[in-house]
Amino acid sequence: MQSALIDLGGNLYCLGTKADGSDWRVGIRSPLGDGYCAALSVRDRAVVTSGNYERSFIAADGTRYGHIFDPGTGCPVEGNLLSATVIGEEGALCDALSTALFIMGSDHATEYLACQSEVEAILLCVDGRILATAGLRETLRPMGEFEAWEIQWIEAE
Repeated sequence: MQSALIDLGGNLYCLGTKADGSDWRVGIRSPLGDGYCAALSVRDRAVVTSGNYERSFIAADGTRYGHIFDPGTGCPVEGNLLSATVIGEEGALCDALSTALFIMGSDHATEYLACQSEVEAILLCVDGRILATAGLRETLRPMGEFEAWEIQWIEAE
């Protein structure tokens, strides 16, 4: 049996299962500070999160801006998501989609996710909601302060 947990600076790939045959348990880092916002169990999947909470820059006027830019405006994203996590078989697809969903914001990202089945996703909203695809019902567990957040499940159309 082949198994490995590969961490490429926040882009994870969980190959196979742990030595005892159980799924890998992955924590998703909190965008609000130290610790984790959620955990989930996966096997043979990439888990990739995008958000502006780790990489940012300070403009000359002292304003903090995130590193993800909206291609439509050319400006840093100032949307309604704290982070977007995508879980799927292909790491490159998950990486691209997590950034795209973050840029889209919760409404457009939810519409997109309801129309596809290749990936699962978790969106953390600035208003205290967790939006997650229904395929994660059995495995997604909010942690810490996020346990009090409302989870809204995104159902496939």
